[in-house]
Amino acid sequence: MDGPRWQDELARLGAACGVRLSRDALVAMWRHWELVRQATGRFNLTAIRDDAEALVRHYLDSLVLLGIAGPWAAEGFLADLGSGAGFPGIPLLVALGPGWRGLLLESQVKKAAFLHEAVTVLGLDGRVTVEPVRAEEAGRTGAWREQADVVVARAVAPLNVLLEYGLPLLRVGGRLWAYKGPRVAEEWEAGGRAAAVLGGRLVGPREVELPGGAGRRVLVEVLKEEPTPAAYPRRAGLPARRPLGE
Repeated sequence: MDGPRWQDELARLGAACGVRLSRDALVAMWRHWELVRQATGRFNLTAIRDDAEALVRHYLDSLVLLGIAGPWAAEGFLADLGSGAGFPGIPLLVALGPGWRGLLLESQVKKAAFLHEAVTVLGLDGRVTVEPVRAEEAGRTGAWREQADVVVARAVAPLNVLLEYGLPLLRVGGRLWAYKGPRVAEEWEAGGRAAAVLGGRLVGPREVELPGGAGRRVLVEVLKEEPTPAAYPRRAGLPARRPLGE
């Protein structure tokens, strides 16, 4: 699929999901996909190679949050946990526009190097920072702790583990959005208990059916109601080895 057709199709599918994208944003997302596709052999960024499949499973999947979580402020700070090739953080930040700053956390050095390259090529380096550190480390760092308006994460960890990674980064009143699949119900009770410990509350799941048989995306909304206790996040590895709420 060539660039203009890909962009037009993403614009059409996005509009059907309540997401309106500028031409500049569409061009930037196509350029990002070109970078991902070219670098996948070096960095193992994605198993998807087909342009049309990537459009739905990576870009539309990342962007559906904008259609269900609005209205969005003109400016803010978004953190993406385990960003990998930049999903969902880069599509979201491109679509939200220059008023939004971003933090892409990716502990794998090679993937973080790719993100640095992508941010530079896309002209985002003035407002998007890439940190090659684990979420536990970032959550204990004064520059990032309780600073984000929005935290997002896609395919990172079970919900209770993910909340210990993400809620320390979120300001009181901010929201964490976890991109999950239909089986998230199995994680709900432990996630709710973990959220309570960390100063958050599960608000509810929002379901979106992706087109073309790509499946159902469940977005879990978590509201940060109180500061996260200073003991969290625990040191690297502990949240996954000894999950809260279990």
